[in-house]
Amino acid sequence: MRLLVLENEPSSRRGGQERSLLDVCQGLAGRGHQIELLYTADGDLLERYRAFCARVDRISAYAVDRTRTAAAAMRLLWDATQAGRTAPDVIYANQYLDSLFARLLSWRFRRPFVCHVRLPPPDVFCGQYRWGMQGAVRLIAISTRTRDDYAARGFRRDRVDVVYNGVDTREWRPAAARSIVRQRLRIDAAAYLVVYAGRLHPGKGIDVLIDAFASLPEPAHLVVAGQEYDDGSARLCEVELRDRARARGVADRCHFAGHVESARDLFGAADVTVLPSVISEAFGRVVIESMACETPVIASRIGGIPEILTGEFEDLLFEPGDVAGLAARLAATRDWRRRDPELGRRCRLCVEQRFDIARTVAGVEAALQGAVDEWNAGAPVWASAAVR
Repeated sequence: MRLLVLENEPSSRRGGQERSLLDVCQGLAGRGHQIELLYTADGDLLERYRAFCARVDRISAYAVDRTRTAAAAMRLLWDATQAGRTAPDVIYANQYLDSLFARLLSWRFRRPFVCHVRLPPPDVFCGQYRWGMQGAVRLIAISTRTRDDYAARGFRRDRVDVVYNGVDTREWRPAAARSIVRQRLRIDAAAYLVVYAGRLHPGKGIDVLIDAFASLPEPAHLVVAGQEYDDGSARLCEVELRDRARARGVADRCHFAGHVESARDLFGAADVTVLPSVISEAFGRVVIESMACETPVIASRIGGIPEILTGEFEDLLFEPGDVAGLAARLAATRDWRRRDPELGRRCRLCVEQRFDIARTVAGVEAALQGAVDEWNAGAPVWASAAVR
């Protein structure tokens, strides 16, 4: 297949969504498919795309900027002409926010558009996204919960394929010894080390984590790895979180590491990783990244996370926003290396068996090929019933 892929900013600083698309596209290229990438802003993953893509082009935007509607719409239409480009077999968008442009490309090339829905749907789709998503022939959801959420917004359940995110387990394993990483962080080897890795955003529940961590007796340390996420609110999350740590009396044991290019060594040095989200997580890629590095994860029972932490790992779930529940699970896992030294290995085995990138690539490939085959047979079926 010849795939025309839409990405916003190919940057590791944005989160798991961007890293997941890179992994999928690289895997598809390795299976012999031709990848052509469109993107809207430069990022540090761009050179990795150039290594396997047949073509990489930058355009202005995927949606109409309402502050300058006429000019933005004209530019969008111009970009959608894609003059001189050979028609792809399928247009593959990485989120519903890119659907307007994806549908325009579908019209331009008379080829199917498939959307990988990696974000929970909004309560109500605005006009341009509603129109865009009505042009998708299939959706690829990253969890059963995400599929159910989109079905509740008017999409046909039978047109939504569930393909879990995956990671390359050859890459996701600690490269440095725990003791060396802890020395870099100036954290004692015997201390209980708790890690959060992700965006600094109120919806991530980091304040809940700091409150729960404050109940732990010393020696215990918390590392918060991530950067501010601009949601338009002008809130300075890191400032608020540092103030909270001071107010709880743990500022000297709460370390803000900023953006980390690869968190694998940090996960490997940790005793436990925490994902304390208070708003829905469509999947929670950090969970499988940490588990691949043989570090268990405590996480909110929200969104697609319970589909990862099943079986024995279900005991590591807590209700969103429940400080006492999180504190109890932190205390219970404090000495797991002594009580259950094989737990780390079982965490990695779970990822190897259920969330390896090869399974993800195969699932995405099947969904894309199915859309192309249906289209070529002359009987395209749209994914939307009545998008709300």
